[in-house]
Amino acid sequence: MPKYILLITCMCLHHFFAEAQQVPYHDLTHNSRVFGHPKAYRLYLPDTYAAGSERYPVVYFLHGWGGRHFSDDNAKLDYTALQQLVNKYRVIMVMWDGNIDESEPRPYNVGNHEDVKFRVQMKDYFPELTAHIDSSCRTLTGREHRGIIGFSMGGIMAYYLGGRYPDKIGSIVSMTGSPEFFFGYPENHTLYPVRYTFSNLKDVRVRMHTSPTDILYGLNEEVRAGAAWEGVSLNYQSLDGGHMVDLPGETRVFESALRFVADGFKHTLPAPLRWSHYDLYADFDVWGYKVESNLQQPGYLHFKHADKTGWGLYTHRWLPLGPAIAGVEAKVITAPVYEPGQQYQLLQYDLRTKKLHHEQLLADNNGRLHVKQSAATETGIYLKGDPAAWIGLDHNLRFLKNGQNSILLRLLNRGGEEVQQLRVRIRTNDTAVTVLDSVVQVKADKRLLQLPPVRIISRKQPSLHGEPFEVKLLLQINEMPEDEMILPVWFDVPVLTDVRVEEAGDGFLLYKDSSRLRLYTEDKWVAAAEEKLADEVLPARWPDGFTLSSVIKIKPGCPKDHVITFLASYETKTFNPIERIVRWGTVRIPVDSYKKR
Repeated sequence: MPKYILLITCMCLHHFFAEAQQVPYHDLTHNSRVFGHPKAYRLYLPDTYAAGSERYPVVYFLHGWGGRHFSDDNAKLDYTALQQLVNKYRVIMVMWDGNIDESEPRPYNVGNHEDVKFRVQMKDYFPELTAHIDSSCRTLTGREHRGIIGFSMGGIMAYYLGGRYPDKIGSIVSMTGSPEFFFGYPENHTLYPVRYTFSNLKDVRVRMHTSPTDILYGLNEEVRAGAAWEGVSLNYQSLDGGHMVDLPGETRVFESALRFVADGFKHTLPAPLRWSHYDLYADFDVWGYKVESNLQQPGYLHFKHADKTGWGLYTHRWLPLGPAIAGVEAKVITAPVYEPGQQYQLLQYDLRTKKLHHEQLLADNNGRLHVKQSAATETGIYLKGDPAAWIGLDHNLRFLKNGQNSILLRLLNRGGEEVQQLRVRIRTNDTAVTVLDSVVQVKADKRLLQLPPVRIISRKQPSLHGEPFEVKLLLQINEMPEDEMILPVWFDVPVLTDVRVEEAGDGFLLYKDSSRLRLYTEDKWVAAAEEKLADEVLPARWPDGFTLSSVIKIKPGCPKDHVITFLASYETKTFNPIERIVRWGTVRIPVDSYKKR
């Protein structure tokens, strides 16, 4: 920041200190490059700020729909009384303004397709605002001194920003947050279902506030189940009062959120030894790594099991098991964890071609490596003589079915070439699934290693709502951090009758009565790589909770008398409160009945 701007800011703050008895907060602006105009925010400083040189942690509050930095009628905040909490917990608090355009009340440029209107992206504004606050106030910087509290639409932003910047944010609280919205640019946006994104939040302290009388309670129970599915320790608090923060004139609920964040300043989770990250933008920075890609369509980059020994880069059209996005190339600049000027061995395994590639790569003067690669590639980094570094690569199971299954697991060594005796411990995150061969011991003398068949018994029942129903298979190889694979599930469910076919472009949709079906199959004649999802919002008081249905194509050459079997689901939704109800069935479609249409 230029010195004259900093001087003006300090003079303004000095003026505000003199008025502190009358004005408990300060409404300020800063020049925003992201928005292209001055942007307002509300600042709370503890009473002790003016008297000394102490530095303070910072809490950011993100308002909901129709709210601004100075008001949120739905939240019912007592803005004057919040100063007492700022004093009590000795924090700086910033209320940002998520308004994109003065002509409309909807903030953040997220929501349904028609709500994503602007090039402005809040993922760009948050680091700009934090940099401004850190340069103009006496803050303690770093993730261990920064937290977020978000209400309603601000709640989903808390989840999103915490997952986008786990290396910059230590704690988040979502208060009756929205469960899923489209994020991105008008021409390229992607559905962000919070229940499937807790992989990004494993190293952030997370609290959820909900209320059984809140209109979003059922959808947030799905989000809560998603945290459990991912193994995230979600701090949960159920409160009375519906879709609000506090009753008018009270600060009890807001204080419980602030207390959680303030406690996080003392007990921040450590930086991870190994981490994974989903991102719906073409470029991102996280944990010191920078990824730049040519991703130009809706979907996700998946940076998987990353540590000093390497990483995997994948794409998904949707979470958690959407088809890969073709043609994605990326450049990865690593964190500065390598020896400057040192020559490293670079190993890359392309899962599409099933080929290994070796070359040497020089670390730059900062200890970073610059790696170009395609998606669906595992990358290993090592020096000759380094120990082996095994990760879970893939499996052969199309669906986990009821009863006993046999699965073949492949591992990849992305480190040194030592011969090892591997002890692989295998478990799942689901009490309805049992791994019979939970410990496998093998001699590892190859780069690629297939384990002996592992027996898994499943007793899975269909999910009743939109919570994750897939099974996570967790592998611990020797004493390395656990790796994971996601297994799709096939339920034993009755056959659906009176199913009709409707053309959709060059594919087709299936309907049960008026409900579109989400489809799953292992039939070789279905073009799985070309599947698309159609989204719609079923009638409810608010347009929350997107219903997804499958648009399927049949491969050329499919026999006319062939019958395709699908596992299918469809959703209905209650109006108020909003509850997503999922029904399952089996569908058998003769190919000739489709081709006649």
